[in-house]
Amino acid sequence: MATNAEEDLTCSTCLEVKKDPVTLQCKHSFCRACLEKWWNEEKGQQTCPLCRKKCHSMDDLFNFSQPSVQSEAICKLHKEKMELFCLDHHESLCDICKDAEIHSGHKFCPLDEAAKNHGEKLQEALQNVKEKLKDYIEIRDNCKDQSGYIKFQKEQTESKIKKNFEELHRFLHDEEGARLSALGKEEQKKNQMINENIEALNRYIATLSENIRTTEEELTSTPFYFMKNHLVAMNRIQQLPEKPKLHRGTLLDEAKHVGNLKFNVWERMADTVSYSPVILDPKTACPALRLSEDLTRLSVKVGEQQYQKNPEKLKYRNTVLGSDLDRGTQIWDVEVGDNTDWELGVLGETLGGRTSLKWGIGFRDDEYKMFSPQDKPWTEKVQVKLKRIRIHMDWNKRSLSLSESLSNIHIRTVSMSTSTWKLFYSCSLTKVYPYFFTTDTSPLKIIPRKPCVTV
Repeated sequence: MATNAEEDLTCSTCLEVKKDPVTLQCKHSFCRACLEKWWNEEKGQQTCPLCRKKCHSMDDLFNFSQPSVQSEAICKLHKEKMELFCLDHHESLCDICKDAEIHSGHKFCPLDEAAKNHGEKLQEALQNVKEKLKDYIEIRDNCKDQSGYIKFQKEQTESKIKKNFEELHRFLHDEEGARLSALGKEEQKKNQMINENIEALNRYIATLSENIRTTEEELTSTPFYFMKNHLVAMNRIQQLPEKPKLHRGTLLDEAKHVGNLKFNVWERMADTVSYSPVILDPKTACPALRLSEDLTRLSVKVGEQQYQKNPEKLKYRNTVLGSDLDRGTQIWDVEVGDNTDWELGVLGETLGGRTSLKWGIGFRDDEYKMFSPQDKPWTEKVQVKLKRIRIHMDWNKRSLSLSESLSNIHIRTVSMSTSTWKLFYSCSLTKVYPYFFTTDTSPLKIIPRKPCVTV
């Protein structure tokens, strides 16, 4: 909602600060040019653009710089024209009033001169108010833009969240299918084993049943026939197999399938996910940079990009910060690859906003340069081309160590001076962030780490 000051200074026709303002008899005011344009469009109908009340000619308009009632310039006591101004009482006087006892010893000046001097001061103050109004309007318009951009951010972030969870759901769905399939295969295998045992037992049962039937027939035969075959029958009966036993391991291994199931799936999931020790913060990114969806890569964006003003955005061009660093030891690797213009390191932040306190290394014009707040950038002699920079921030040792992690070559350890380091522990400098800069389309990539699942 507009403030009263904003309404008083803004022309309701062009919505800008009034230029050469004039006031109609209905007390509504506009830019003189806007009012003339309105009357021309109305084809001679001289009405107020707001209330539509009929007006007279342009000569009858009230101007802010002129008094609307001429009688105010006449002294009510002496009926003389007030042409003097009392600098002590700050009031207009006629020539007779200045000799009154109440103004004895006071300083006077011509009323026109006082009006000119105070008018200039008021005009200067009014200009400051107009500039302030422009600032408020600019911030308000930016807030409106941010409101729309927040909706865009929400939709974009929602899409990324859904995409990540779809991948997790797909993994869990595949893992569930694989484990149910393994359970089904074991069931099939164990059933086949049982069926084979049943078939074998059926054969033994059939053989024994036939032996029993034959022996019973021989027991009912004649004595001569029985005695002739009894030795064979006895031998057949005595050579029976041992009593069958149930085989071990015929049941499903339930413990293998459901024991520590969630942990085992979690352990398997660790092979499919990665952890980034540093995450890029889009709020701090220069609009010229392109950040990857997982916020681990940056490069210069070709083409237009939406730009939103916000307090977190850095004043440095082509830069972005990472997530703030905790006290202690922090290590992250950045793959620079074939990028030909980059800077990597850390940047300090004060309570009032980010400062220019930076430590790190950069590459430009085929030279590696180190930079720190207490020194000017200096060239560093490096024997090999750096492909992957390891940044080791140690709060306890008050140092920033830089190395090439692929070849394990130490570049330099930047020791932060005692005077500079004290800023980190004072009330002025509160946080330190990973710092990234590039003007190249070849990306800088934060190297992820594989998570380790332990018991």
